[in-house]
Amino acid sequence: MLQIIKYLYTFEHQTSKNSLMVKLLIISILTSFLTIDSGQQGNENPADDGLWADSLAAATTANDSLRVCHLAAQESIFADTVMKYSLIGLKIAQKLNDTAKLADAYSTLGWAYSNYGNRDSSLAVYQREYDLLTHTTDTLRIAKTLYNIACDYNALHQFAFSLSKYQEALVLFEKINDKKNMALVQRDLAARDIVMRQYDLANEKISEAIKNDRLINDSTSLASDLYTLILLQFTETRGNITEDELLQLDMKADTIGMIAAKTQNNLNRGILKFHYYHIKAKLYGKLYTLDGQHWRIDSAYAYCDRALKYQYAVKDVDKIVTILLQKAQTSYFEKNSQIGINITDLIHQRYIDSVSLDTKMEIYKVTSQCYEAEKDFEKAYIYLCEYIKGYIEYVNTLNMRENANFDANVKIYELSTEKEINKQKMKEQRRITTLIIIVLVIGAILLVLTFRALMLKRSNVKILNEKNQQLSRQQDEIIAQRNTIEEQRQASERANLIMFQSIRYARHIQNAALPSEEYITRIFPDHFVYYEPKDIVSGDFYYATQNAGLDIFVLGDCTGHGVPGGFLSMLGISIIKELLRNPEIDIMPGIILDMMREYVKQALANDEEVAEAMAKGEESFSTADGMDMSIVAFDKYNHCLRFAGAYQNLYIAHNGEITRLRGDRMPVGRHINESATFQTHIFETQKGDMVYMSSDGIPSQIGFSGVKFMSKRLVDFFKSNYPLPCETQKRNITNIMNDWLFGAIQIDDLSLIGIRVTD
Repeated sequence: MLQIIKYLYTFEHQTSKNSLMVKLLIISILTSFLTIDSGQQGNENPADDGLWADSLAAATTANDSLRVCHLAAQESIFADTVMKYSLIGLKIAQKLNDTAKLADAYSTLGWAYSNYGNRDSSLAVYQREYDLLTHTTDTLRIAKTLYNIACDYNALHQFAFSLSKYQEALVLFEKINDKKNMALVQRDLAARDIVMRQYDLANEKISEAIKNDRLINDSTSLASDLYTLILLQFTETRGNITEDELLQLDMKADTIGMIAAKTQNNLNRGILKFHYYHIKAKLYGKLYTLDGQHWRIDSAYAYCDRALKYQYAVKDVDKIVTILLQKAQTSYFEKNSQIGINITDLIHQRYIDSVSLDTKMEIYKVTSQCYEAEKDFEKAYIYLCEYIKGYIEYVNTLNMRENANFDANVKIYELSTEKEINKQKMKEQRRITTLIIIVLVIGAILLVLTFRALMLKRSNVKILNEKNQQLSRQQDEIIAQRNTIEEQRQASERANLIMFQSIRYARHIQNAALPSEEYITRIFPDHFVYYEPKDIVSGDFYYATQNAGLDIFVLGDCTGHGVPGGFLSMLGISIIKELLRNPEIDIMPGIILDMMREYVKQALANDEEVAEAMAKGEESFSTADGMDMSIVAFDKYNHCLRFAGAYQNLYIAHNGEITRLRGDRMPVGRHINESATFQTHIFETQKGDMVYMSSDGIPSQIGFSGVKFMSKRLVDFFKSNYPLPCETQKRNITNIMNDWLFGAIQIDDLSLIGIRVTD
């Protein structure tokens, strides 16, 4: 596709030198492709600069050239390209001697400096833009420039100046009722308050930002609000946060991911994706310390790697270091601190001199933690001392800058001229004279009004007393209603808490009923179990055992999920355990499924209802509660397996080929064809073959793009992954499903079993 667009660009360039807007459209499309390529490769594409140079050469007027430069600075994500064309645009605007165009050029150049780390230069350029705009009536542009100046002061830790400029910008945005930019300022003020550890003020500001963004229905800004809110809640608790609170933050982070996927603007999409990856890595690392689920630590690493890909492209050193530190902390959570030491060593070698003081402090802190975990207390102490030294310097820097700001304001005040003071005195004298006249007039009016008030007072006292009594009665009624509502709310919260605790305990019971990983490993040394319930409890279950010289594995998928599915799964586990523990039973999977069906029908069927339905000719009972199931029994002495399935298939991978053994098209439960018996398939196996069992959850899962995963993608996964170790296969299917969902809702329980034939 990229080659086709390049051809179109070349053709248009040769045929029409003056159609600049067409060129700009083509350049914009090409830049989008280059942006995608750079996000995947992590390095700069030199074709980007060449395309903008061609477009600039094709421009026939200075105004056209200026538009090309502005577009290049806005569309490219490459630092060199942005800075180069911002400076070219400024030179062209200076030659035009046009105030509006010069202000635009300063704005573009200031944006380039600020986004690529040179805040001092950015501040100087924005100040020039502000000086030009003060001679205009463009309130919106003036407010935006004040906001940019405030951001630079904030980045330079000149907090007094930044607060003043933020407030000036906010007043102007409120004056023109610009909700979007009001929310932007409020969000930045909240982030500033987080750095200053003023958490109450931060909560207040971010709530105002969310309110304004909701009023204008700006989903992109709302995503940034959520990012700031999550950081606030995580920072305010200093990591002392419960698993349930972390899961609630994780849901908010998924909302950021969904909004990022739908955002059209390259820059905004990149920023939101960074926010999403950063928060997910932070939350998953912390969740791992609470529940110990290893897939969370793998996901945390994966999200760090995705964030780094984008930041390596845009060369934002502070954000690169932020993600590298998050990766080091993740390894610290995993108790694999050597990886964290390697990462911090890389940061010290490449980035330590290029980051801000507060980021440098965080580097020393994480490095000290990693060395302490490795029991290298000498180095841990050295970096801890560096952290403390940095903290003292940080506090002193803040104090010095605050004092400098105060001294500057005092000097400005002392430079007020004597002429201005005299002018103020004259104004004060005129104000006093006018005030005396006004007081005399008001005094006369008050005398008249007082006389009338005395006449009306007696009649009004009675009326006021009656109204006060009525208001008192209404107030009592309102208080009673409020108390009733509060009691109902508390009762509802208690009921919800009890229900949630009951479901979590049900999950504990269900996990206890499933075979442990150690027990399965004794029977199947090389295997993996990918098991992701949709809700807290699952309608899927699995079981492994040995009987009559056979190694047996069972996978069941009950009707429904959540609590109903959990009840059925416990019934299925109980029945299959009872059947497979019988030493006298003939272990033929088809016969076991027949017996399972009878047990399930007896346990769930209401004979009177079934008879009544059949008498009326209704067949709704054919879809009554039941389960899909597959049973595979390995005969390692005869090198074969026995398989039977109820609405489930078995996949066998051998030498790059996938063989599918089809199960019967009827469930374990009532069915219109329930008189038929389940068929047992016998298949010869060889050492190294992989056998896969799957419920219908994975093929049926709809991803964030609105498309089902389908069985074909699952079979492709088997073909490409079966030679890999089972642990790697599990990690790969976990990453694939996480990417497939990418914030979409999980619609069913997901289960996949992989077993390597070892004999």
